[in-house]
Amino acid sequence: MRYLQPTLPDHFFQTRGGSLGVGIPGAIGVKVANPDKTVIGFTGDGGSMYTIQALWTAAHFKIGAKFVICNNQSYMLLKLNIMQYWKDQVGDPFHTFPHSFELSDPVIDFAALARSMGVPAVCVDRPENVAAAVKQMLETDGPFLVDLVISSHVPGT
Repeated sequence: MRYLQPTLPDHFFQTRGGSLGVGIPGAIGVKVANPDKTVIGFTGDGGSMYTIQALWTAAHFKIGAKFVICNNQSYMLLKLNIMQYWKDQVGDPFHTFPHSFELSDPVIDFAALARSMGVPAVCVDRPENVAAAVKQMLETDGPFLVDLVISSHVPGT
């Protein structure tokens, strides 16, 4: 939302409270409710792991939602939240993050995972490849996933 401010009614949907795991099934629900609209759901890699099986549902029922997984190989929201907790409770936001906050050992290949469930997908790990991936996503009938590899740097560290 920092880069694309929603301005049109019924064109932007999100959950209240910032819960994890709703990006993929939420996009499917919005697409079912709006079959004539292009629906693109954005989610983080950590949140997507809560409900990744919804990709199979999209393929099985031929629901043409599109998905972008912003892949920083971690539960970044949890890192940011615990940094705030450490700052508020201890006065120092800099500690070692719990190992369970990482999604890098092993690295998850979300494009391969999506394809294994019947959803065409590409992995984008360079900015100059984003436009081609978006074009392919929008030109593909049915569901499609973009595994968008982004920086794993934790802001504020």
